[in-house]
Amino acid sequence: MSIWDKIKQGIEDVALDARHAAENISQNASKGIRSQTPEEMQRYSEWEQALRQRRLPSFVQNRMFQTSQGRLPWISTAKASELLLQRSHGVQPIGMVTGNCWYHFGYSWTQGHYDGWHTAVERMRLEALALGANAIVDVRMQVHRGEREDMDYGVTGTAIRIRGLPPSAEPVVATVSALEFIRLLEDGVVPVGIAIGANFDWYSPWMGTVAAQAAQSAPFAARYWNMEITDLSAFQGNVRRRALYDLREDGRRMAAAVLAHTSYTQMFHVAGDQDNPERFLCRHISIGTAVSYLPQNAPQHELIPMISLVDHPLKSAATARKDLI
Repeated sequence: MSIWDKIKQGIEDVALDARHAAENISQNASKGIRSQTPEEMQRYSEWEQALRQRRLPSFVQNRMFQTSQGRLPWISTAKASELLLQRSHGVQPIGMVTGNCWYHFGYSWTQGHYDGWHTAVERMRLEALALGANAIVDVRMQVHRGEREDMDYGVTGTAIRIRGLPPSAEPVVATVSALEFIRLLEDGVVPVGIAIGANFDWYSPWMGTVAAQAAQSAPFAARYWNMEITDLSAFQGNVRRRALYDLREDGRRMAAAVLAHTSYTQMFHVAGDQDNPERFLCRHISIGTAVSYLPQNAPQHELIPMISLVDHPLKSAATARKDLI
């Protein structure tokens, strides 16, 4: 199962649980069983104020402090078989951290995806900072479509401390497990964050697609043609390239290269009518882990250059070989 399939499965599970919870709340409210208590209303108010100020509510900070001191049980996303290996490599799980952002889309779905994901990641980082962590590992990303033009972005991971290191002012974020994180560090590779690239765009073929035009000029023969719909291919390629450009720029802001482990493309067809022509909506989403090399620790393996014949002219491998940063 691919990473995207796992994310999709997780989305469906969370969505099902959310619907069941909403139905239960609705049923209880209609029966007059329970209403919000003053304490709950106060917590909601504190959360809303804290989100505006880009901080954690006081009761969350207190819970994180109690967890970091060992006064509350910690939760880890790691498997039981991994915990002993983590300890032997100097990794101490502190607790599970989460972040979410329910985002409304207005003028740009592209910008909305970028803002939604990164806002959720930064809120998760705030929890890790309150725990005194060095890093967040095994980060899992979930998204749930709302009723209208909005989405819920959620991230979950395990905050860890590394033996011999003081708490970090800005814990790094990685989608790899804690053990893989340490192995990367041993080889001089530092996961420094999550990079996001997304692009949404519309295409309106006013005279119909290339295939539609061919069908109009030769209706009988078009049934038996094998042909590429070149205008849709070009449209999809442009959307994908813009998303990958945003992914690279996101990594550039972190002074890192990007390992794009999740790429997802969709094309939707909206049939036309008397007032509106047919349209196509394409979206491409790429998610990756930004990595860098420790300056004092050169790579211990040979780097093999990867060359794209689409974006760049063909170059000699000898002249293209270089470090990731």
